[in-house]
Amino acid sequence: MIIILNTKCASVDGEDIQVSNDIIIDPLVTIFYSTIKYMSAMGMNLVVDTVNDTDERFNAFLDLLNGHPVLLVGVTCSKEELIRREQLRGDRESGLAVSQYDKVYSLKEYDIEVNTETMRPHECANRILDFIRSNREYSAFRKLDKRSVGVS
Repeated sequence: MIIILNTKCASVDGEDIQVSNDIIIDPLVTIFYSTIKYMSAMGMNLVVDTVNDTDERFNAFLDLLNGHPVLLVGVTCSKEELIRREQLRGDRESGLAVSQYDKVYSLKEYDIEVNTETMRPHECANRILDFIRSNREYSAFRKLDKRSVGVS
């Protein structure tokens, strides 16, 4: 089983960043997803915290993990809480969290959702474990459709 936690993370826009993404980040993401697929095929249970911040990565993610047991977990909090956390961290460009909010939380269906603003970490973990122990079907990942990638 693969547990995917779809959480908020930071990315930076810009030409220089895009070049480094193409050369460094994109191949690493491919290796990351391929490793997840391999470990799942070997029967290992995994917890993966990821955000698919581009349509290309999202589609690759779907292709690689298609046919594997995936529990899709939405990890959410309000925009206000993201702003507060961003300011506390101090290591991100101010406003980045809000600017990425809609893209990060673009999935409309999860097998289960946890709200880190209203729940403590152990409550989130217990809710996920309770879902797993219930033997309910993991269906949200299989319902995801590839995203249309525009040609520039």
